[in-house]
Amino acid sequence: MGCTQTKVTDTADSGQLKQTKEKPTKQSKNKNGKTTDVEILEPVKPKATYANYLSSYDGKVKNESACSLRGVTFMQNGDLVVADYKNNKLKLYSSKFEFLAELELPSAPWDVCQAADNADDILATVPYKKEVHRITVSIENNKERLVPLSEFRTEGFCWGISCFDGGIATCVKVSVPEKAWPKPPEFQVHIHEFDGTYRRAIMFDANSVPYFKEPKYLNVTYDDLFLLISDYKQNTVMCMNNEDELIFSYLGMKSPNGIAMDENKNLHIASFFGAQRVHKVGPNGKYIDGLPHDEDRPLFPHGICYRRKDKIIVMTTDQSLEVYKLV
Repeated sequence: MGCTQTKVTDTADSGQLKQTKEKPTKQSKNKNGKTTDVEILEPVKPKATYANYLSSYDGKVKNESACSLRGVTFMQNGDLVVADYKNNKLKLYSSKFEFLAELELPSAPWDVCQAADNADDILATVPYKKEVHRITVSIENNKERLVPLSEFRTEGFCWGISCFDGGIATCVKVSVPEKAWPKPPEFQVHIHEFDGTYRRAIMFDANSVPYFKEPKYLNVTYDDLFLLISDYKQNTVMCMNNEDELIFSYLGMKSPNGIAMDENKNLHIASFFGAQRVHKVGPNGKYIDGLPHDEDRPLFPHGICYRRKDKIIVMTTDQSLEVYKLV
């Protein structure tokens, strides 16, 4: 699912930003004695601008007056697929970010990922239909098209999605019966087979405490060993192994959104908030660097993805694709 294969137990090695030029996250204890995060204090300043701005592309096409781009993923061939939440569409772009095709869905899509079992297929979540759709990229008359293949139902509203060689992971918000006992948490991460068959839910840690408050985006590491979850309300990005054990939690960013990973197993985490709108985090959960917020070009990123061949990062905002290059 690429983090590290060693479980982090030492606080100084975890994602709690215990570095010399950084302040730790302020914490307090609730009435049950559990430590909870109160305030996120990100590093004072990045060590350097680790990614340079290259270009921006308008997300609107044809007769659209507005758009709202959310999830984004690179395909194996370098093409890009974006979920347009406002226009109920998936949009396909070439490796040079030229608009190629679109597909209208029955409701607003949130996130997209490439299917692990077929390099030509895309998986997209459609939250208010409680569905995951499988779409393929095909070529007809020398033009690429997005063609729907199938869909499956989820147990609740589905948001983030990621795919690994063993199946599909989705963030879901389930309906919890008022009299249910023991009462499951409302927000969960579900694992499905490639055909959509429900396998299991990730809900609690070893002490039966719910893991999540509002997970919104997912990713998996290159080696498929670890699952990455950004929890918007918990101000946390989690790295978990296949036994649902927490490897580390990164606590240095307010309301994290999309997560990308480069070939060195560094995470690139996007957020609307803070002096740095992208944090670069190492495979052990430590902050490495940040992308400073530019007041002349304000950046409010939702999704983020990385293309290895040219070290390109693409972020989605409501209205645009923002392209940066690692340096």
